[in-house]
Amino acid sequence: MKYFTLKWWLGLQDGRGEDPVEEFQDHVASIQDVLPKDFRTLSESVSLHDARLRRMEFDAATQALEMKLDACGGGGKSRKLTLRYLQVDSFLSTANPALGLPGPFGYGDLGYDEPHRLADGRFEHRILFSSGIELRIRFSNFQLVD
Repeated sequence: MKYFTLKWWLGLQDGRGEDPVEEFQDHVASIQDVLPKDFRTLSESVSLHDARLRRMEFDAATQALEMKLDACGGGGKSRKLTLRYLQVDSFLSTANPALGLPGPFGYGDLGYDEPHRLADGRFEHRILFSSGIELRIRFSNFQLVD
C-alpha cells in the first residue's frame, strides 16, 4: 500500500506523520478518467471498508480473478459483491506474521484499497485487510457484479 499502510492504520506512523486521505484523494482524481467504468463506480459509490472476503478464485484459462465479498450495505444490511478482474497477469498476497489488528479469522476485515495506474497503462488494485494481509492484483479490465 502506498497511502494507507498497516502501520498507519495501527497508529504507528511510518515517517509520514500526517493523514494520507487528502494525498490519496488527489491520486484517485488524477487517474479517475482512465479507470475502467465499473472500477470508477466501485471507487465512487461502493464502500469496501469492513467487507469480508468469502471466496477468491483465479481462472488461468480466462485470466480472470474473482473475489466474492460480504460488504456493508445501507442500514447495516450485508451486501454481496463480486469483484471480477480481467486480463490478470499478476496476483500477490503478502502478510506480516508479527503485525495485524484483532478481528475475524481468515483475511479479516477489508480496511483500505487503492487503485494505481501502471506505466504500461494497466492497473493495480491494492487491498489491505485487518489481518495484515495485502493483495495486489494487476489487471487490464474490471467488472463489478452487485
